[in-house]
Formats: sequence, structure tokens, C-alpha cells
Amino acid sequence: MQLKQISAGVIPLAKQGILLDLYQKNLTNWESTLRLRRMAELKGLLVRLTFLALVIGIVVTAAKLWRRAAYRYVHEPRRRYQLLLLRKFVLWFLIAIILAFAFASRLGSVVTFAGLITAGVAVALQSVILSIVGYFFLIGKYGIRIGDRVQIGGVTGEVVDVGLVRLHLMELGGGDYVPTGRIVAFSDSIVFQPAAGLFKQIPGTNFLWHEITLALSPDTDYSSAKERLLMVVQAALADYREDLERQYRALQTNLFSTPASGFGPKAQLRFTPSAVEVVIRFPVNRQQASEIDERVTGELMKNLNREPKLKLVSSGSPSIAVRTDLAA
Repeated sequence: MQLKQISAGVIPLAKQGILLDLYQKNLTNWESTLRLRRMAELKGLLVRLTFLALVIGIVVTAAKLWRRAAYRYVHEPRRRYQLLLLRKFVLWFLIAIILAFAFASRLGSVVTFAGLITAGVAVALQSVILSIVGYFFLIGKYGIRIGDRVQIGGVTGEVVDVGLVRLHLMELGGGDYVPTGRIVAFSDSIVFQPAAGLFKQIPGTNFLWHEITLALSPDTDYSSAKERLLMVVQAALADYREDLERQYRALQTNLFSTPASGFGPKAQLRFTPSAVEVVIRFPVNRQQASEIDERVTGELMKNLNREPKLKLVSSGSPSIAVRTDLAA
């Protein structure tokens, strides 16, 4: 009786022991499989990291060679700065692309990730991105550089810094365009704002056109008066002719179409019921504008009193009017 009871308890225990042995062998096999897989994954990760470091090293080495070539073969500071800035953008862009492909398991995840990041950055940094794009327009062929004299909106100044998102001008004012002591900052996105306007002097030139109008008596021999006054202005500008001719040559170098008559003064007649107006337009150097206006006006006043005298008339406005805002 007792044997039957013991046999009834031992048989299930033996079956459980067999099952436990099977489970133990399965667990041992799984542990071995996981260990082998972990080693394989670790080796694959080390290979990928080594390959990643190698690719990044090649890119960084190419960037260093780019930098050395820029310093060796590009001697113009502005062009060298542009190449080095472009090198920096290309370097970080390539590194970002390499990292994205290295750590993404599927190409679809890379595209999705890049799309989400691009959309977020475009919304959050819209003004900054526009300024960065505007920077590359500003440094183009006819772009601006440090030392250029420009006019943005109603501000005339000399460029003291052109940054990636902002440019700074030293404000100039008065007839002689002297510094006012103020620095004005503008966003580089100014190039995309049609209402603002960016005016830059052509490289190698620094001239303006001024205009003097003389209201003469209606009985004046206007033909001879025109030639006479034009010769006076030409004589007054004789000391500045060499500089103006140099600027005219610079204008021809930079532009396809230039005035065929050069930078000499020009005279034009306007007839009104009360006077004959002689309008003389002449070029002036920005830095000597007031001096040239004073000399030309003084020589004209002297010549009016010489025989045969020319009589000025006044019809509610000055008999001699000087305009310096011809670009407005």
C-alpha cells in the first residue's frame, strides 16, 4: 500500500525533473545564443564606429586641405573669407549627413527625421534663415564689403562689419558725409525687402552729380551764356579732373554701358515766362562735395559780373539754386 502511494508521488516528480532539465538546457542555449549575438552586435558597432571615424576623418582632412589651399592660392581677403565660410558650412553639413546615415537603421527613418527637423527649424528660425541667405547675396559680385559707402533706406554710411545675419554701418551725415558717431545695424534680410532699398557705390568710384540752376534775364543771349557758363564750370573742376577720369575708367571696367561723354559738366537750357534757366550738372567727389560746390558757385558769381554781364532774375525762388540730392 505504501509502495503504491510512493510510486504515485515519484512518477510526477520524475516527469517534472525531466521538464526542468529541458528548461535548463533551453535557457543555457538561449544564453549562449544571446551572448553570441551580443558579441556580434558589439563587433558590428565597433566596425561601424571605426568606419564612421574614418569617414569623418577624411572629411575633416579634406576641410583642412581646403583651408590651406584658400590661404595659399587666394590672396584677396574678401574672397578668402567667403571660401572659408563656405568650407565651414560644407563641413558641418557633411558631418550631419554622415551621422544621420550612420545611426539610422533605415533610409526612411532618416528622411522622416530630416523632414521633421527641417520643418521645425524653418518655422522657428525663419528670420535667421532669411538673413543667412541674404548674406550670400550681399557678398556676391556686386555685393558690399568693409569700407564701402552704402545707403539703406534713409541711412547713408560706411560698412564696418558684414556678419552672417547682420551688417553694421558707421552713419555719415552732412554735405561732406562726416561720421555722426553712431553705428547702425541692419538685418541681412534687407536685400529681400523691396521698400527698403540698398544703394552701393560702384567699386573704384566715389562721385555724385550736383546741379546748379541760374535764372537769367529773358533778354539774355542764351546760347552764348550757356557756353560761357559751361566753360567756367569746366575751369573750376580742372583740379579734380584727374581723379574724375580715374573713376570713369573704374566705371568702364565694372559696367558694360557707360556714358560716352565721360564725367564732364553738362549744360541745359529751360525756358520759362520770366527767365531763361541755365541748368549745369557736374560730378563731384563725395569727400570734397562742399568744397567743389563752393568753388563752382564762386567762379560763376565772378563771371556773371564780367563783360558782357549776365543779369540774374528772381521770381520767388533763388536766382542760383544748388541741388545735391539728384539720386533721390
